[in-house]
This record gives sequence, structure tokens and C-alpha cells, in this order.
Amino acid sequence: MERRLLESTPYEGLKNGSHIDVEVYYTKGGANYISGGTTPRGYYLSATPVTYKNGMASTVLFNGMKKLLMPANRYSAKQFEQAVNKGREEAPELIKLVLDKEKAA
Repeated sequence: MERRLLESTPYEGLKNGSHIDVEVYYTKGGANYISGGTTPRGYYLSATPVTYKNGMASTVLFNGMKKLLMPANRYSAKQFEQAVNKGREEAPELIKLVLDKEKAA
């Protein structure tokens, strides 16, 4: 399925990265064996600390946060564009939560 990077912004003082990448994506959902629950199907916004070095990007597992933007029964390009627009509006709030988590760690 499609993923779209909305922004990759450098931040000072992050414990697990040099940038925060904000992305919108669709997932089919289902069983989540790590958390022991289920993940709803739909469009998500994620903010993840990432380190860019020598042309490579690396992340630390289980860092960052995601938020369900729109539940959906199936993927469509039109709904994806709506989710991208909604993600741009809600990105600053999610970035702030990730920054607070990273600086508190």
C-alpha cells in the first residue's frame, strides 16, 4: 500500500535520532502479536525519530508514535488524499508528543 512522507525535520537534543519523520500510510490491521491486541484497519499518521548518516536512515524499534486518522474498510486513492490532508493538520500535535517523549527519556 501507499506511504507518503509529509516531512523530515531536524531537531536538536533527540536521544534516538537527528530528525523526526512524519508519514501517512494505510494498514489492513488485524492481530498485533507484540501488543497482544488488534490494530484497526485504516489510515494512520506516524512520527518517528530517525538518524540520517552517510546516506542511510536508521531508527530504534518501538520509538515514535502513531495515530489513527480515518478508519476504512479498504484502501482508495481518494481517501488516502483526504488522510494526507488531515495528517498535515494533526502532525504538529503528534510531533510535540514525540519530542516530549524523546527529551524525557
